[in-house]
Amino acid sequence: MGIAVKKVKGWGWIGVGTTENGVAKVVLPKASGQEVKKELSDFKNAVNQALAKRCVDLLARYLKGELVALEQVPVDWERVPSAYRRILRTLRQISQIGQTITYGELAKVCGIPKAARLVGQAMAKNPVPLLVPCHRVIRSDGSLGGFAGGSDLKKRLLELENRLTAQTRLLHKRSQAALALRK
Repeated sequence: MGIAVKKVKGWGWIGVGTTENGVAKVVLPKASGQEVKKELSDFKNAVNQALAKRCVDLLARYLKGELVALEQVPVDWERVPSAYRRILRTLRQISQIGQTITYGELAKVCGIPKAARLVGQAMAKNPVPLLVPCHRVIRSDGSLGGFAGGSDLKKRLLELENRLTAQTRLLHKRSQAALALRK
């Protein structure tokens, strides 16, 4: 198991713990590197160290406002409680940057329409936030709901993604305009 820790300006310290099967833990921003290392204490040897470093670098780029393919990072699903595995995998597959889904909607997509509370429990136990974007799951009334990193961090992540999608739309419009001028 490997670890990587990095300071991200404006956010704090983040960390990743890996196993031979993929990323098993993501530590959301903390005030110090020591806090992050403490949360990653189960990941002491250097198995899959290259993945840990690559993942923490991708997460840092994401937090700095860059679109990165976090969905391509392998996750060690064996370390996810089996009761939550299907819910978290489904969220990872269907979730789009800049879009939210309610706990109830996600329960329906998972085939368990009356299990919004179970979905909430799965989000609370998500060991790999950001890779499985539980911050995009909100309450049916549109309020944020809970988040392991706190509601302020959840709000900030959603605002970051809204800026990223707005920038992407603007770039797309500009490229379409440039192509139209060439014709």
